[in-house]
Amino acid sequence: MKIIMIDAFKPEYLEYAPYLSSLTKKFQWGDLKMPLGFEGGMETFFRGSSSKLALFYKSENSKLKYIKYFSFLEKFGKIGRLIIDCLINFPRFIKRYELFRTGNIPLKQLCKVDFSINNPLYRIKNVKYYYVGDLDRIGHEYGTKSKEIIDAIRKVDKRISAMDFDIILSDHGMTDITKMISVPETENCMIDSTFARYWGEKPDFKCPDGKWIEWKEKRYGDYIFLANPGVLIFPNYWQKEKPVKAMHGYNPECKDMNAFYILNRKGKKKNLKAEELNKIFEEFLNEQIGNLPQIKISEKF
Repeated sequence: MKIIMIDAFKPEYLEYAPYLSSLTKKFQWGDLKMPLGFEGGMETFFRGSSSKLALFYKSENSKLKYIKYFSFLEKFGKIGRLIIDCLINFPRFIKRYELFRTGNIPLKQLCKVDFSINNPLYRIKNVKYYYVGDLDRIGHEYGTKSKEIIDAIRKVDKRISAMDFDIILSDHGMTDITKMISVPETENCMIDSTFARYWGEKPDFKCPDGKWIEWKEKRYGDYIFLANPGVLIFPNYWQKEKPVKAMHGYNPECKDMNAFYILNRKGKKKNLKAEELNKIFEEFLNEQIGNLPQIKISEKF
């Protein structure tokens, strides 16, 4: 089974993608609603559900607690951060976990958290997974209406036109930044681009450009401030010197957060939730590997 994932492809981008647009004339396709946050969308697609909100969560027994002994590396700027990322990712590489960069997260916070993702979600028998990441990077840097993103969409579209697929999808949309706000930093917090997450005492902070929300798992934050769509928390632990021009990770009810999908089967437009697309994914996979009982991918492999 072949899956193509185009990071940050919005349904509106089809205007600049003639090949993908042509597929929508004969195959089932539609907007795809992903869950809130940064990491739960693709897990929901592959596994049917997810409790993940972000890349890092608070852990009393953090596997990164040793990082506090390398605090002197923060004095060396980007070179120091590169060394830190190598230290963190080397054991992950040995275990064949996904590799990540840690942005500008202060080591005093990094040593208190763990990664929410280890084994790649797409490592499933009989599944070939192709990841296309150009649009996410360019969208962040130049915005969703820029000449650069339009050129990138056309290049991605041409590349995909030469590829076979069963499912094409994206993991989220993106919206342009219209305002920036700052949030307080505490001893136990994680300041993302759209979230400010706090453990322990709730900070005395009120802002009309967002709201406090609750998440089902407190390890992602006892108190979580979610910015309104188009509002960027800056500076944050990922962008310190230069803000991005577009962002994702907002309330999924915002239309700009919608991802998209196309199935290699005849049909018309039908908007879906990630949970619904998971069921179709499992049906496709079962058909291709011999009509196995309809059970969850996590149980099957």
